[in-house]
Amino acid sequence: MKKILFVIVVGVCFIWSCGSPKETTEESTKDSVVEKVDTLAEVPAVKESVAAPVAAIEKDTVLDNAARFIAGLPQLSESSFKKLQEDKYWKEYQASMDANWKKMYDSRLSKMKAWEENTFSKSIHDSLTLFYPFSGPDFLHAFYLFPRAKTYVLAALEPIREVVPLDTISEKNRDAFLDSLGVSLRDIFNKSYFITTHMEKDLKQVKGVLPPLYFFIERSGHELLSQKFITLDDARNEVEIKGSQIHWKKTPAVKLVFRDRATQEVKTLYYFSVSISNGGLKERPNFISFVKNRAPFNTFVKSASYLMHKDVFTEIKKLIIANSNHVFQDDTGIPYKNFKNKLEWSGVFYGDYIKPVSDFSSELYQADLDSAYKAGGKKDLPFSLGYHWSTKKQNYMLFSKAKLSTNK
Repeated sequence: MKKILFVIVVGVCFIWSCGSPKETTEESTKDSVVEKVDTLAEVPAVKESVAAPVAAIEKDTVLDNAARFIAGLPQLSESSFKKLQEDKYWKEYQASMDANWKKMYDSRLSKMKAWEENTFSKSIHDSLTLFYPFSGPDFLHAFYLFPRAKTYVLAALEPIREVVPLDTISEKNRDAFLDSLGVSLRDIFNKSYFITTHMEKDLKQVKGVLPPLYFFIERSGHELLSQKFITLDDARNEVEIKGSQIHWKKTPAVKLVFRDRATQEVKTLYYFSVSISNGGLKERPNFISFVKNRAPFNTFVKSASYLMHKDVFTEIKKLIIANSNHVFQDDTGIPYKNFKNKLEWSGVFYGDYIKPVSDFSSELYQADLDSAYKAGGKKDLPFSLGYHWSTKKQNYMLFSKAKLSTNK
């Protein structure tokens, strides 16, 4: 495998003080605030800057070339995919993905990017690890809301499989793969979330979460450097395994290292294919330790089928509350009652709160959250992200600890 050695000088970094209702992914369709504040104070940096050592990073060019092909992006160097991108079907796929991406960027991502830069980043420790439970393969929105995170930890039920070698399979199978991937992305393009019932079928066709992850990483301006299939041992250490063995492991994961093509900043994404119900976490104490070891972190929850409103998801809720500095979520995440009137948390409310969409029980309506929104002080949300995509009546809340934890 052709590899090119890159030497990355990591500059001085500042360490901050411190969906149908199934468990899986983000999917389908009282009264006073916690000590509600209109605006959070800008977060200060309190530790001295530390210079990181020079790190040598090997780039897997075959991996990146394949990922660009999957993302509908042209090859940047000679590769086995250079000729394949001249195929009529790939050109049609590229044109379709370009059009879908532009429409989504203009209507949603560009607004998220501007809001993150001008508002959101000033209210959080934006370089902390991001924990994104019930994510599915949605790196896209995690990145646009938390672009300065160095590490992303995603967890959902969707499976991890090796990607088929698209440069060696038949043209018919290659075209079918691209067609299935395009179909699997339709809900993200149009609605901003994956629908579990659709993904169960679609991801079976494209062999798991890696193709959508490649797509989002490359389309968001990054290049893939490396990929490892891993599991965790009892001491929460990463253990590399063969891709063919991953579905036999209790805590299977993929580790993707990638680099921003503009800034040259290197980032890491972990995707764990695990159940994060109470029973699932009880069977995986090493996963709990892995997540805790990255505290304090930021947590992002969206389109999560209201799973943490259920008794079988209390442990993941506790894990988030105990170890997060900031929690950014819509009403499908942790119930408002778990933050309300808690002195250790303050909250800022964005958008508009209305009752859950018809896919979910009216019992999930939160009267206390409605009262908090009506109490005044809510802020504009200039983009639509979540189940209420048809009405654009979306809600998001940012809960922040009054006493922020420091990096370990």
